[in-house]
Amino acid sequence: MCMTKSELEAKVEEVRKYKAMAEEASNIQKALEQEIISYMNENNLTEEFTDSAKITYKPQTRATLDKKRLEEDLGSLEEYTKTTTYNVLRIK
Repeated sequence: MCMTKSELEAKVEEVRKYKAMAEEASNIQKALEQEIISYMNENNLTEEFTDSAKITYKPQTRATLDKKRLEEDLGSLEEYTKTTTYNVLRIK
């Protein structure tokens, strides 16, 4: 597909427009989620059901490895490192 620079510029502007819309939608979503969390906290709930949804707000844990500490204790972790290469599109 061959396009001119002006067509490319139009595509970039369209991408910027949709990124702005996505950011705005994300902000709205976060605000709505915060209202739901407030409802759950105010009513001391960890689980709630509506006609169309099951809502849960419970603690969860996640275990991760401390790479810096492992390297301090064991030395280089190079032989255990997996490197993945992929393309990234950035528009500024």
